[in-house]
Amino acid sequence: MKIRFFGRIIIIPPWLKYTFIGVLLVALSVAGFLITKQAKSGVVGTVTNPENGRSYVRETSQQTSVPLTFPPETPGPEMITVYIVGAIEKSDVYDIPAGSILNDLVKLAGGFSEGADKEAINLASALSNGMMVRIPFIGDKDKRWVVDEGTSGSSGHSISNGGLVNINTAGVAELCTLPGVGESTALKIISYRTENGAFADITDIMKVGGIKSARFNEIKNFITVG
Repeated sequence: MKIRFFGRIIIIPPWLKYTFIGVLLVALSVAGFLITKQAKSGVVGTVTNPENGRSYVRETSQQTSVPLTFPPETPGPEMITVYIVGAIEKSDVYDIPAGSILNDLVKLAGGFSEGADKEAINLASALSNGMMVRIPFIGDKDKRWVVDEGTSGSSGHSISNGGLVNINTAGVAELCTLPGVGESTALKIISYRTENGAFADITDIMKVGGIKSARFNEIKNFITVG
């Protein structure tokens, strides 16, 4: 094969001609494949789940409409409710993951307050739902720190005397079985007996804030101090 290039005749061997044609065809094939792939491939972007507000990376098609799907939600840990008072920075009712220990609760409540008797309690003790803990002070004579063991403890089931609720030992769950008594009132009853000692008579329960004669008349046939 002869070609004229700037006035000169150049002879191209047949093998070089066919090699050039082959390379050109391969290049065109690769270019066509890349263009097709780009047209079909998705564009990576982020989409937001309207149910929880979380954003996810997702490849969306440029040619077809694909329904949005989101990864399944991972269920959170089971929670229990516990009440801590005494020599602690923030006495309150807390929701804490099941399986937590007293040390976790103390941290959640801001740590010990000044004068806390840290050696009188077992920080490794497991917590249970409805449990009430009182952190004793160094000068306290009564060093009992578990006021109510909750639903999984023995003192959390204090119903005796023919099915009456013992207001000196009953936990939150049992007190809430009384007519008109919710969790808030139950916690007040437990706090009162913790700070003032056991009730001497069932009428003493009217000393608890929120329990007046009308409420007492509703529950008097269901409670005991025995």
